[in-house]
Amino acid sequence: MTNWINLILRKDLLIAFRRSSTYITPLIFFLIVITFFPLALGPNQNLLSSLAPGIIWIAALLASLLSMETIFSDDYRDGTLDSFFISLEPTFLLVLMKVTIHWLITGLPLLIAASFASLILYLPFESFLPLLLSLVLGTSFMSLLGSLGASLSLGKSAILSAIIVLPFSIPTLLMGTAVVTSAALGQDYNGFLMIMGAMLAIGIPVISLLTVEALQLNYE
Repeated sequence: MTNWINLILRKDLLIAFRRSSTYITPLIFFLIVITFFPLALGPNQNLLSSLAPGIIWIAALLASLLSMETIFSDDYRDGTLDSFFISLEPTFLLVLMKVTIHWLITGLPLLIAASFASLILYLPFESFLPLLLSLVLGTSFMSLLGSLGASLSLGKSAILSAIIVLPFSIPTLLMGTAVVTSAALGQDYNGFLMIMGAMLAIGIPVISLLTVEALQLNYE
């Protein structure tokens, strides 16, 4: 089992490093979306500051959708998934590893980009930490949803996974925006963070098991 974990980690991270578009494309898309709002709305600091939580979260959600299809597609095409099923290793472990790798490749760079976005949109300094905390929880949950969408659309159109995931990402968008908005207004935001944490805690076993079932359907 340890050998499979190391193999998956090395293989996927090496491929992502060599194929820079995997992590650069969502990052550039996120920054472009963020930049368009000051250009379209003007340099009004109060207006941009009030809209910043929603803008950052919408951009992060859309950027995370760009690379969801790649979670299993490469392994499906090159036969890695076949080898994994033949090895009789727990598929649940494979899903968790792929979700973790997807977050490292896409979610982590978005956290860094969000720091610059908060400056561009004049987000209050006291909202910076809540923004990062909400993005850690939210992007992790989005990677889980992405694994489910990718497994259901395996071997099909790339846009299908985004269509599947988008409606289920609305609660994450609402809670994430509420965290940052509450922090900017000086209100308590811990309740919203706890809801996001509960969503992630429930999603890890439930969504991972659903993803396992969806993957197995493709091999029946």
